[in-house]
Amino acid sequence: MTKLSEILGKDYSHDMFTKKLLLNDEIETDKELWKYVKPILRNYENKKDGCLLIDDTLLDKPYSKTNEVICWHYDHTIHRNAKGIMMLNFHYTDASGISLPLGYEIVTKTEEVYDKKKKKIVKKSMFTKNEIMRDKLEILHFHNELKYRYVLFDKWFSSVENLVFINDVLEKKFVCPLKKNRKVALNLEDKNNGKYVSIADVDTGGCSSRLVYLEGYKNPLKITKQVSKDGDDDESNYLYLVTNDIDLITSKILEIYKRRWKIEEYHKSLKQNLKIEHSPTKVETSQLNHVFLCTCGFIRLEYLRLNNGLNHFAIKERIYIQALSTAYNQVEKLKCS
Repeated sequence: MTKLSEILGKDYSHDMFTKKLLLNDEIETDKELWKYVKPILRNYENKKDGCLLIDDTLLDKPYSKTNEVICWHYDHTIHRNAKGIMMLNFHYTDASGISLPLGYEIVTKTEEVYDKKKKKIVKKSMFTKNEIMRDKLEILHFHNELKYRYVLFDKWFSSVENLVFINDVLEKKFVCPLKKNRKVALNLEDKNNGKYVSIADVDTGGCSSRLVYLEGYKNPLKITKQVSKDGDDDESNYLYLVTNDIDLITSKILEIYKRRWKIEEYHKSLKQNLKIEHSPTKVETSQLNHVFLCTCGFIRLEYLRLNNGLNHFAIKERIYIQALSTAYNQVEKLKCS
């Protein structure tokens, strides 16, 4: 912050940046982030093709002290617990490829409960990620009046309760994968008789799609099997996608779900371009405010991408090359003096 102050001149002192991070109360992220992203979003959002993406990411903080913000969470990417800030993100994209964060929630662990398995007191969040997800969706849908058609998420959020909420309360369409052990009935008669089979045993036919009845869900869903090759032995992997938009053809289902990758790119840019994990702050308030400011920084990068046609990494590279060029010229001047 001291160096940044020197670069920007006397109008921006070191204390101004410090005070921004150390406000007595953390920034009201919901209101402030929506205020920041809304002018850009309104030019792109649409009810016909817009997608609301949901996913979580763990901001790695291995050397920081634990508190209510920095906690131990299970990281499914490494299949073990890790220390960091768990960030549940809500993102917007569509066929144009625009990528805008709509909001996020930090999963804080404020409750102490006794874990019988571990035989010790452990920290726990007051709300589950699924509860937080549904609450945030209500805000975006009813209060912020977001225009979109599809909600996309991975298998960790594909509970029947979430699917019913999106279909019945929000009255929107979803496309999501299911774990292969989920149970479905192949027709209405089997559903009424309680005859269910594992998704992995469903024959989707030549078109790779068919209607099924998911256990616990009243309406028919269209299931699509996506096949991919993995590893040197080209072993086939299957992803079982379901949607309540039963008029979609297989290729369109796959195309729509492919847009979910935008939120993965968002996580990558937050970590590599905005350095969201690198803040040395020790106070919870400043840790939360730093996350908020990095999210605003991503919106700024996306605005630059829209205006210049360069992705975030190309923008960063151009800035670095220009900075290095200036530094090199300065060294040459010093050599000649």
